[in-house]
Amino acid sequence: MNVDGVGEESITDFLLWKWASIDKRFRSINVSSFTRQEESKVSGADFEMEVWLVGKGLVYPLVFQAKKFIKQYDAYVNKLNYPKNTKNQMNTLLGYASSNKRIPFYAFYSIPDKKTTAMCRHNDVFDCGVFMAHAKVIEQFADGKHGRKVSKNDLLKVSNPFHCMFCCPIAFQGYFETYFPSIDGELDIKEIPAYVSYLLDVHENEVSEEKVKNFIKEHELGQFRHVAVYDMRELEESPNK
Repeated sequence: MNVDGVGEESITDFLLWKWASIDKRFRSINVSSFTRQEESKVSGADFEMEVWLVGKGLVYPLVFQAKKFIKQYDAYVNKLNYPKNTKNQMNTLLGYASSNKRIPFYAFYSIPDKKTTAMCRHNDVFDCGVFMAHAKVIEQFADGKHGRKVSKNDLLKVSNPFHCMFCCPIAFQGYFETYFPSIDGELDIKEIPAYVSYLLDVHENEVSEEKVKNFIKEHELGQFRHVAVYDMRELEESPNK
């Protein structure tokens, strides 16, 4: 709010850095640092981040587009139809998710106020600056189904705080199916890619730059700014751990 020039890319960098610093089950690579994309207001990557939540029984492959929405009203319908009201950015996200069996989300970097509510009524939204909403739900806003004048709180109402998926009592027992029922059959993941297995098992100080570059090329990961993996195999067995 106080540093208007800080864009989504820098906020995402900070978010993933803090996540890694508090939980060693989390691993990530900054793809842009390997592909040498120059950071600018519009990143060379199509998507902000791909996050794999990997359990023994279920795998949740999430792909995110990020938006910094601070003001109560700020032409949000137009911004969701970026660029120039073509909706190309959103269509790219939805198309990629559909073709690659990923779950498409928007990450809203925002500041709640006294009127802010989220889908989870038991969570204190005032201690949160990152919200996530299913892209297919947000598409309805882009298409004008909720009118042309949409507020920040209208969008946050169909989202949940990002951290909810870890601290919710049903975090590893149907969280996504409960709060994001529109994911349909997007959870039918039989095998995880080699780069996900590698990040799960390699020690953070032993990540091979050569292997990572090969993974980026082979799996076309250059379209992401970040690729992250969270190992929830033990947590899935014992949610109270």
